[in-house]
Amino acid sequence: MSAERHFPAIHFKTRFPSLDGIRALAVTMVFMLHYGGGSHGGPILRALNAARNYGWIGVDIFFVLSGFLITGILFDTRNDSHFFKRFYARRSLRIFPVFYLVLVILLLLTPIFHYQWHWLQLTFWVYLGNIFANYDWSATYLISRNHPNIATATFAHFWTLCVEEQFYLIWPWAIWLIQDRVRIIWTAAGVSLLALCLRIALVVHDYPNLALGSITRILPSQMDTLLIGAILALLLRGPKADVWQKRCKFAFLYSGILLLLILCLPPSSRYAITLTAGFTLIAIASAGLIGSSLRPDSPTFRLFHLRPFRTLGKYSYGFYIFHGLYASAWIYLLKYIMNRSHSLALGGLIVLPCAFIVTFFVAKLSYELFEVRFLRWKNKFQYDSEQGSQSDTSTFLSADAEGPQS
Repeated sequence: MSAERHFPAIHFKTRFPSLDGIRALAVTMVFMLHYGGGSHGGPILRALNAARNYGWIGVDIFFVLSGFLITGILFDTRNDSHFFKRFYARRSLRIFPVFYLVLVILLLLTPIFHYQWHWLQLTFWVYLGNIFANYDWSATYLISRNHPNIATATFAHFWTLCVEEQFYLIWPWAIWLIQDRVRIIWTAAGVSLLALCLRIALVVHDYPNLALGSITRILPSQMDTLLIGAILALLLRGPKADVWQKRCKFAFLYSGILLLLILCLPPSSRYAITLTAGFTLIAIASAGLIGSSLRPDSPTFRLFHLRPFRTLGKYSYGFYIFHGLYASAWIYLLKYIMNRSHSLALGGLIVLPCAFIVTFFVAKLSYELFEVRFLRWKNKFQYDSEQGSQSDTSTFLSADAEGPQS
């Protein structure tokens, strides 16, 4: 029985196709949060709308997944001859091309739609928008003076990319300096505790005014979400990898139960607890879900290994970037159909799948025609342990770390 249950210590070159399925789950949750509102008229629709309101948890799943994969790469290559150069080059080739392509396109569209740029929007160009835009979050909308309802663009959702990029700048130095696996785990645990204490202090200091910006959109208060994924990666690289992998399903189950209990609390208490301990529980549950999906014979693996999940997960980075850019146009279409049919439900049934399908195909085209050209350059920045192997491009793509950048 023990031989059947053996789960060997993993390496960053190990392929986990089920993680694409988890990316698909996360990006779908975020999409439903932004587009699935307004359901009413019956208990089922009301329940769906209530569940949709927690779609922001998809971002936390992305963060945990990023911490898990990034830390795996960093730890396994910490003694590489060109550690920083290769890591940052590979990350840049994955993240920057489509990100800056979108921003350049918006610049080119500015004289057509007469976009009114705000200085806060420029901070997103250097991945600091999550910090500076908190001063005026409405500045994340590019207002079109010609067609305000259709052509208004937004990159407010890019704040998650800023958080991850800041993490990518800091965490490699910690791995390189500490080196030892156990010491890195304890460091990650200590910083995670500090992040929780920071959220508690912010809630106590100025609840709820500072909650959304200072707690959810800055790296210091989100570090435990990323580092719990990092801890999972390091535990599964130790001598007790099999034991920790078995415990993942219990981490997911027990954390999930506690979260459900929190959701049953009165709104005022629920909000404060969710912003503090709730975020940590979500991260633990996400890590449990990720860890339990790694074993090929597990139910979660079989679920997330389904082809529709893996296909959407493959294009999830582009899907995430494109899904919110022109949300105003989809809302305008929804209102148009609703006014003509006098039915919000009918408008939603038309607009929601159309927005999802169009976003998927835009992301697919972006990946196949544009992004993949840059991804091939990763072969020029192979780590020492990869050089001389016959791994093809698809192996490098699947093995590399991806949060919303998937």
